[in-house]
Amino acid sequence: MVQWSSPDIWDFEPDSLPVRREELQQHPNYSAAVRRLAANMIADAERDPALADLLRDAGRTVTGLSAAHLGLTGSVTLARLKTLMAGFGLTSPGRVRALLSHMLHLRYVEPDPAAAGSRSAQYRLTARFLASYLEHERSLVAAAAVVEPAAGLVLDHLDRPEVLATLVAEQTQSFILGSRQPNPHEDWYAVFMHRHAGIQILHALMAASPDFPPTEDFPFQVAAMARRFKVSRMHVARMLNDAEEGGFLTSEAGGLRFTASGCEALHWIYAGRLCVHLRAIARTTAALRLA
Repeated sequence: MVQWSSPDIWDFEPDSLPVRREELQQHPNYSAAVRRLAANMIADAERDPALADLLRDAGRTVTGLSAAHLGLTGSVTLARLKTLMAGFGLTSPGRVRALLSHMLHLRYVEPDPAAAGSRSAQYRLTARFLASYLEHERSLVAAAAVVEPAAGLVLDHLDRPEVLATLVAEQTQSFILGSRQPNPHEDWYAVFMHRHAGIQILHALMAASPDFPPTEDFPFQVAAMARRFKVSRMHVARMLNDAEEGGFLTSEAGGLRFTASGCEALHWIYAGRLCVHLRAIARTTAALRLA
């Protein structure tokens, strides 16, 4: 039987997240787990262009997670989505409405025929979304398993609807609780996490790096990155310029290097995300008594 190395480390209270981040950074497989996470996110986006559209910034990412949680536990409505997403503090109520419309456009949600005639519009997740998001969750758990092999228990049972629903619910709660902690990297978020394709560009850089965080200069071509993520060269150039002005990286012709401040932000974001997924996996395992 697979055993957790120390379940109480990963099933932690939110106020201990800073400590868990530090502990995770000392794990011998931490760097490999981050690069696996980044590579998996890029692969997921390449597999399904609609999912890629939901992984392009922090607001869209939590919209997908929130919709998955609501749809797996009931119905998706604009009111429920606004209430849930308010806990993340990442996007305005007006943008939630636009993002729900965008998910309709992507054919990720559709009107729920069982709710026809109700006073407020209700939606259900489409088979397309469920199939794609299941694989996305598989990618997330596989990255966490690089640090904690017992996460494989969830992987083994992820095709069971109650396992997927519990895991998504636990992730939602963990991310909301984590977002209530002080964020010392708001400027970094403005440059990368809230910028169109900023998260994907970061993932691409981390996946290609032989170590985490990158310790040496690495090649970077604005035109190539713009083509890959379907944004303008001006958009990418402005992102890099803002990152350089913020003290997060330095750039020369054809190359970039993250500064100490940039590496600190990378640790904070990636270690925090892995901790959130490890917490959700540990709580899902315990709640459903997976073995």
